[in-house]
Amino acid sequence: MEVTFLYKNLSKSEEKMFNEYSNSKIDAISLLLTKFAEDAKILKISIEKFEKHDAYQVEFNLILPTKSIMATEASHQITKAVDLSKDRLISQLKKHLAHLRKERTVDHCVAKLNP
Repeated sequence: MEVTFLYKNLSKSEEKMFNEYSNSKIDAISLLLTKFAEDAKILKISIEKFEKHDAYQVEFNLILPTKSIMATEASHQITKAVDLSKDRLISQLKKHLAHLRKERTVDHCVAKLNP
């Protein structure tokens, strides 16, 4: 899976912390994507710091051959924003994968009924 990081208004130390923490969370997403080709998965992780509110907005954007899934969360801590957006992405991804499996099993059952 190709992973891209984007930063806006972050210091170098915040960028480093964001990179390390986000990289530790990527495996949880990768485990759900074993059925897709390695070069068919793109994950874009972006973070923006809002100086006025002292908050961070993290966005996970996963591009698959079947669908693009985006999850955005904001928090006053980088780690919490990453965790919340990763959890939201995983939830959406599980729903999408269940939808793909359902379509396949329904088509398969219809084919058996109508030979």
